[in-house]
Amino acid sequence: MEVQAHTTPESRQALRSYLRNRRLTTSIHQTITTQTLNDLEEALRLLQGIHHPSAAWTEEIEDFLAKRVPTPAQNPAWALPGLFAGE
Repeated sequence: MEVQAHTTPESRQALRSYLRNRRLTTSIHQTITTQTLNDLEEALRLLQGIHHPSAAWTEEIEDFLAKRVPTPAQNPAWALPGLFAGE
């Protein structure tokens, strides 16, 4: 690997250009990702708020959401199923 003791104006300009382009690319990707996530969250909120009279339509929405929205993990401190059934 070649080591330069001194930089030239051309090498500094090339480095500035590279870093500027890299920042722009990263910024564009972050913007697109953020907009996409916002759109998906809004779509999920809309789907969760739909109250359609058709049971089949509701089941489709619930199935869709079940695949995409993680269900909360059960708390291991909860009682075992059927533990209090005899009461």
